[in-house]
Amino acid sequence: MSYLRVWPVNAILTALAVLPAAGCTFDRHPISEPYHAAIGTAPAAVEVHNAVGEIEIDAWDKPGVEIDAEKRGSSLDDVHAIAISVEQRGSTLVVTSHFPSGVSNCRVDYTIHAPATANLDLEQSVGAIVSKGFAANVHETTATGAIATTMAALGSAQNVTIGVGVGAIGFDIPAASSAAFSASTSIGAISANFPLSVTRNMVSSSATGSIGKGDARVDLSIKTGAIAIKRE
Repeated sequence: MSYLRVWPVNAILTALAVLPAAGCTFDRHPISEPYHAAIGTAPAAVEVHNAVGEIEIDAWDKPGVEIDAEKRGSSLDDVHAIAISVEQRGSTLVVTSHFPSGVSNCRVDYTIHAPATANLDLEQSVGAIVSKGFAANVHETTATGAIATTMAALGSAQNVTIGVGVGAIGFDIPAASSAAFSASTSIGAISANFPLSVTRNMVSSSATGSIGKGDARVDLSIKTGAIAIKRE
């Protein structure tokens, strides 16, 4: 058991910003168009499905959800061809980006506000995911990019699953958290500022451990990149 060095989340996000965007050029989007939607009722869960861009979702103390986005592309036609759908499926609010076929130089960047009690399901192919202030279940995945998650609470029967293909994971939790951790990398390091049992095999790493009573379940995995866990 040992204390491991923490990698600051901001540094992770800065490093990942230079990753190539597999078919999309992130720095060539001269044309943009804003999108806005507001939902007055509080959903039990928020899902966001986005192929390329960024997802930032913050908790607030209002009952509804507010969605702001920027559709970006190399031409006005490309931007207009991007569609965003917002659907209420039972108690789940589903936000989806629909990209035109045959167009690669485009992206959608989201800024979303939702109640802290909402479960999150965020899925992206290329780009970063940032979530802050939530206290329920969290499922976040991106194939290429960084994920930075700051929990408002971690305990009870919560389940947190974060998966990245190539990139980095930063996971910040409150001091009073109660959770059992499982973390793994195929190529990369795992760091934390509290004791975890870490196993290193050549270029891969895995770690397990718990804090408090181990109530919540946390599973962090990455194929290529680093995992940093920070307890306040």
